Amino acid sequence: MFHKISGNVYYTDHEETTDRPAMGYIKGDKYSLMVESGNSKANVNLFLKHLKENGLKEPDFVAISHSHWDHSYGLSYLNAVSIACDKTNALLREMAEWKWSENMLTEYVAEDKIPLFCEPHIRLEYPDLSEIKVKPADIEFKSEMTIDLGNQPCILKNVVSPHTDDCVIVYIPNEKVVFLGDSIYEELVRDQWIGHSNKLSQLIAELEKLDFTIAVEGHFAPKTKDELLVSLREKHYTEELW
Repeated sequence: MFHKISGNVYYTDHEETTDRPAMGYIKGDKYSLMVESGNSKANVNLFLKHLKENGLKEPDFVAISHSHWDHSYGLSYLNAVSIACDKTNALLREMAEWKWSENMLTEYVAEDKIPLFCEPHIRLEYPDLSEIKVKPADIEFKSEMTIDLGNQPCILKNVVSPHTDDCVIVYIPNEKVVFLGDSIYEELVRDQWIGHSNKLSQLIAELEKLDFTIAVEGHFAPKTKDELLVSLREKHYTEELW
């Protein structure tokens, strides 16, 4: 489903079966920004279909939150100028050299290049694995970047995250909305979720400083700022106990 979350910000629901993430769209007076490229051509085409049905133009730019397959493998199927942080782009350049087949996917999982958790989702999204195409972003930034869509600044920031070192959040101050990607989740190692309480504490402090009312996360429903911070503090408390 496609939802309008504020005056000029939209998002799609995440989809569990093939691990498609929530994706965003921010409209400015001149340009538009898509958040996340999705995980495949089919995922991209569905997003573009939603835009057309709602009278919105195709995005001029697309920003991805981190390099994981479900957030980045749709880049090859977009005409938009793509943006990623330098850490993400280094990983995408590496993955762009990978070969894809049944045997190679099995090998990547065995080598922990791809988490075991992701394998069945990838196979469902790509019945023909040779169709996977990975490309780096057109523009890369270090630490932080602001893109103005026309009276609509969007701040892209590489934050400390328990999930990965390359996690980027997208903050739209005029709309008081933040796209979190997977930054609030634990690290995925094979099929296990590993918490890092110190990194989570730093992320909580970062989010506390932001003036937002709604947070869109990668694989669950959006939350208000209060709901998000309460859930993250509870998670941090639990991790500290362990």
